[in-house]
Parts: sequence; C-alpha cells; structure tokens
Amino acid sequence: MSKRLLRTAMALGIAALALSFAGSIQAQGTSTNSAPPLGSKPRPQKHQYTGDIASIDSKAGTVIVKKGEADSKTFKIDDKTKYSTAAKKDAAIADIKVGDKVVVHYTEEDGVLTAHHIGPPPAPKPAQ
Repeated sequence: MSKRLLRTAMALGIAALALSFAGSIQAQGTSTNSAPPLGSKPRPQKHQYTGDIASIDSKAGTVIVKKGEADSKTFKIDDKTKYSTAAKKDAAIADIKVGDKVVVHYTEEDGVLTAHHIGPPPAPKPAQ
C-alpha cells in the first residue's frame, strides 16, 4: 500500500508542477503591457503640416515648407514620396513649385521628417 501511495503522490506532484509551468507560460503570453517587444521599434506617428513651399532640392532630397515668417520644416523626400496638385492627382516633384500652398503628410523618426505625400490643401466647403 505504501508503493501505491507513493505513486499517487508522485503523479500529483508531477501534475502540479506541469500546471505551474503552463500557468506561467500563459501569463507571459497574455501580457496587457502595451510596450512593444524588445528589439522592435514603435511605428512612427503620422502628422501633417500646411504651409507654402519655400524651397525644393530634389538632388539633396529635401523640401522646405514655411508657415508664416518664423515657422518652417524641412522634409526628406525620396522615390516613395507621392505628389499631387489641384490639376493632377498623380503629379511629379517637377509639378510642385516654390510658393505653392501645400499639405505635407509625414512621419518623424529619429528627428527626421519624411514626407509621404505633398499636395494641395483640401478645397474649402461652400457655405450653405
């Protein structure tokens, strides 16, 4: 009878040990912490900036947009940047001119503002 009791105790001990490991594994997998996993960067947030084109340097890959006299931002442009004008939905950088009023949709990562779309601001809605 003692062998039987010993086997039962051993089986219960193994089952309890297995359940404790399963509980800790599940607790790790269902974390409610909103921080990204180690080694991954959070997605850059999307922003927009409205102003007038102050300069375009396609060789350097930059566009400066100015809002008033004291506020301006320099945006990095690349082959993924999309452009549009009031006349063209799919425009090219050559269609954007200094002085044009634009809205720049961009992301900021490590202090670099990367333009994803540069185009005219939306037309004002007519008064009713």
